[in-house]
Amino acid sequence: MTAAARLAGLDISDGWKVTSHLERSPNSTGGTFSHSYLAERDGKIAFLKAFDFSQAFEPGVDTLKNLGELTASFEHERDILEHCRGRRLSHVALAIGHGHVDVPSMSSMEGRVYYLLFEKAANDVRCQMDEADASDLVWCMRALRDVCLGLAQVHREVIAHQDLKPSNVLCYSAESFKVADFGRSSKRGSTAIHDDYMLPGDRTYAPPELLYGHVNPDFVPRRIGGDLYMLGNLAAFLFTGTNMTGSILARLDTQHHWTRWQSDYSSILPYVQEGFARTLEELDSRLPVEVRNDVVELVRELCNPNLSLRGNPKSIGKPDQYSLERYVSKLTHVVKVLEIKIRIARRSA
Repeated sequence: MTAAARLAGLDISDGWKVTSHLERSPNSTGGTFSHSYLAERDGKIAFLKAFDFSQAFEPGVDTLKNLGELTASFEHERDILEHCRGRRLSHVALAIGHGHVDVPSMSSMEGRVYYLLFEKAANDVRCQMDEADASDLVWCMRALRDVCLGLAQVHREVIAHQDLKPSNVLCYSAESFKVADFGRSSKRGSTAIHDDYMLPGDRTYAPPELLYGHVNPDFVPRRIGGDLYMLGNLAAFLFTGTNMTGSILARLDTQHHWTRWQSDYSSILPYVQEGFARTLEELDSRLPVEVRNDVVELVRELCNPNLSLRGNPKSIGKPDQYSLERYVSKLTHVVKVLEIKIRIARRSA
């Protein structure tokens, strides 16, 4: 058992006590190098993310080098969250504490575990949709609006999340959602060990250009533009359970799949665009009429496989092409309209 898996019952800083280890959900797509716990202080419950450095001690591994990289990854996420906390970003799941704890009976090197402490959420969006009726259009639209606002907030700080997916959207109530897990984020002007990764986040939700190895050298198109795609992907998932990346790839001939394609992205793009168009048609047919036009428009603009055409059509080629401000305003309006319609319907019932 690794040190990170042995924190239950230990006291950590500021009076917090680790109370229980949380098992990974079978549907979880993250957390491979961390363990999750609940911690308690004065009757308050928090979520603790413990970083697992055990891979550094496996046979044949350069332990010191690997420890340096893992520590740098922890420090990167901690520093990004501290920056967001200092800027008071309301729709980001901010850390309320961080530090390290030494596990008794283990060496000072192997037994030291670094952690981040967060306000406990009710659940993440993926689990919430598994356990509840996901046909609640207002719930889905509120989640989408809040995530859009959270991304817009970090984008103003020139921070890209790079791993937005349902399990990284936390529900704090039926009316409050926040963007979580900045372990794969990137901040312009800072460096991180994963900056050179072709796919910084989960490839299941990755923009198609990255799957095919097309890397724009500029920070904003590559990273912020990638976030836009993942936001559009989340919109499709919230209302229909559709993963745009998987749906587009499923419509390609085997020879055009990213695992087999040997040429550049511009050569495959017409086929990817065709798959995208067919996916949009199916999405349109499955969406509830109340939100169909708004969601299709958003997905069409944010998930465009052509990175140079992604974003607000009125801003293509302009400095604000990848800005989410217009989408924040639009989704805020859509939520208000849906809420009013529901109130009217209930009064008439």
